[in-house]
Amino acid sequence: MEKRLRLFHFSRESDNVNVVSGKIFESSSIDFKEEFDKIIDDLDTRVQKCMDDKFAKNFRFNRRTSQMVTNISEIFVSHNKFKSNSDDIASKFKDAIGNQFHNDFYLVVLTTMLNDSEVLFIVKMETGTAIQVTDENTLKTLDRILPDKKSRLQKATVIFKDRTISFKEGTEPSNSERENIHSRVLDRTDDNISRYFFKTFLESTNVIDDPDSAAKAAIEAIEIVSKPYLKSNNSSNDVKERLQSFLSQKRETSFDGLIGEISTLLDFEKAGTYMDSEKLAQEAYQNAKKRNGTVIFTFTAELKTPPRTVYVSKDNNKELEIRVFDSLLEQGDVVWEVEGNYSIMKINTDRITILKR
Repeated sequence: MEKRLRLFHFSRESDNVNVVSGKIFESSSIDFKEEFDKIIDDLDTRVQKCMDDKFAKNFRFNRRTSQMVTNISEIFVSHNKFKSNSDDIASKFKDAIGNQFHNDFYLVVLTTMLNDSEVLFIVKMETGTAIQVTDENTLKTLDRILPDKKSRLQKATVIFKDRTISFKEGTEPSNSERENIHSRVLDRTDDNISRYFFKTFLESTNVIDDPDSAAKAAIEAIEIVSKPYLKSNNSSNDVKERLQSFLSQKRETSFDGLIGEISTLLDFEKAGTYMDSEKLAQEAYQNAKKRNGTVIFTFTAELKTPPRTVYVSKDNNKELEIRVFDSLLEQGDVVWEVEGNYSIMKINTDRITILKR
């Protein structure tokens, strides 16, 4: 297949987001074959890392008619189709991310192969270099732009061409949602920061086939359906905290089992209608299933916490403890500096709200 590569440079001035489109490089361009192959080999290792990373999850597109589905079905066809559809992808990413970034970054769009399947690799890469992508850039310039192999991927997706086209054409086998994934998505940030990436940009829904996704889907549904039956001194937050604590370790569980875990918080006579644990478990399952068809009743669950850095006082950890998601440090939204005898934490004001308590 023809492998094609293009970079888009994103920068921000106040609330204005600027995007500069880069040149398209192709595997058939013999003038730069050695340089191109070197970069593609590096990016192909990142494709595999995206597939294997423990934080990566499987996704399916929400609608056959979505822009991204159309882009995937066309972008492999020709040079011109790659150009127009990669332009669409960069424009959609700009709309989705808004001004939710601090440092300049590159959006990399690559058509390549993975285990004999054609895939589109889209990755957001931050870099310290001031080089911008233009039509004058050479592959040697791009080699300087791309981060070294030790740098971790923050946001990336591998999208499968043939599976996406089958979805678009309605030729997928029925009841095969859990097996027919359209993309593998890696996002190391927490949901509040990253939601735009897979919900708005990719227009996709998480396939509930991993312990973390299963735990989150179950907790959300149980929070909703248990609300009418909570004892007067309990709240939905109590339900959430108890289930989060229970699922902080990997467990083989079910909606029945999780309702049992919160049974002491419930009063089934309160609502004046017939209800019991078994019936409420079925109601929670149907609630989750309605929002995501890949939910199953019995599952393996374990909540994962995004990696974080904790700052504590030297002599007594109880005196001071500051927890920060690593993603905020890596994106530059939180900066830790040393000035004389003081350590100074700087926080991007767009990320915080001041509450007086």
